[in-house]
Amino acid sequence: FALKIISNQVAETDEARELFYREARFASAMEHPNITSVVDFGEDEKVGMFMVMEFCDGEPLNRILFREKRLGVRRASEIVLQVAEALHYIHKQNVVHCDIKTENILVTEEEHEGKRARTVIKLLDFGLARSLTASRASTSLSGTPHYVAPERIRGEPASPASDVYGVGILLYELLTGQVPWDGPVQKILAGHLDEKPKPPSTMIEGGLDPAVETLVLHALAKKPAERHKDMAAFIYELKTVMDMLGYGRRAKAGVPKRVVIEQRAERSVDPRDELARIAFDACRLPLALLSPQGVIVSANPAFAKFVMGLSVEIEGLPVKATPLASAWQTIDADLARTLAGNPMRRIIEIDVAAGEVRRLLLWLDAVSNEHVVLGVQPLEL
Repeated sequence: FALKIISNQVAETDEARELFYREARFASAMEHPNITSVVDFGEDEKVGMFMVMEFCDGEPLNRILFREKRLGVRRASEIVLQVAEALHYIHKQNVVHCDIKTENILVTEEEHEGKRARTVIKLLDFGLARSLTASRASTSLSGTPHYVAPERIRGEPASPASDVYGVGILLYELLTGQVPWDGPVQKILAGHLDEKPKPPSTMIEGGLDPAVETLVLHALAKKPAERHKDMAAFIYELKTVMDMLGYGRRAKAGVPKRVVIEQRAERSVDPRDELARIAFDACRLPLALLSPQGVIVSANPAFAKFVMGLSVEIEGLPVKATPLASAWQTIDADLARTLAGNPMRRIIEIDVAAGEVRRLLLWLDAVSNEHVVLGVQPLEL
């Protein structure tokens, strides 16, 4: 175990005592592999206020970043994924962290099933955490200026969307080696409120994959409603991007590390075909037209956004290269049965966060001997 002590001199102020006990209460109520557990806390006449914590032998992320200047996409994504999963857990406990920063993240290594050590991230410091169920939500501004969400600057209470923004800043900083806004505090706060962040791709030699940049900028939207709807949605998009780049679970199965989709050549369009395309694109239900080999011939924006987690061109992409493939093992057989005149309905479950799954209804209908319509509909658990 590790012992955290606040000396009597420091603990004389009401603010220091409040922060200490807030951190102790929140942290001791949490049980997650990416959160340092607190087993006891209190006060002693000789040593002052104390907190008995899980001992973690690791290195603070800010020290690693200072030494390495910036992290590669894979390492940055793997770190942020674990931070996001810890935050998703605490949000389900009706708590928001409010102080996400590299100084509050510890990078450790643990033995994993007798194999080589794997990196495990520990989220620290709940001193500024807020309860979502408190009778009076605090609107006081606290936290590190570089990571604070715009709505908090405007005096609005903290919410899970505030932590989504903080995670977006964290990923931006790990990838580029810089926070979006720096300098005097007032300049930083003004940047959060009014300035668009400089695209990360322009700050990295060799650029950055567009899917990664889209993810970062989505999390950094000025309005909470324009960010990911919750931390689970951020995790889903991050996992999707990692899979596309070959960093996810399916990379071990030999999936290409990057799918390159050719642009379709311009061709003359029949007016009836154009009307059909407009109706197809406008449909809110995720729909795609597949070839007998499972290649996406056409897909509406709803399908690309729902299945891939972001708006991208996916025509020419095999369904087996999408996140659906991890849970839909019978793609080839289902397509063959559908083309033989037997429409298919199947329910699958996909992971969206630690301990949380999303159930989807897939339906397939043949519209010709060469094409099958695939529809995807989320089901409530």
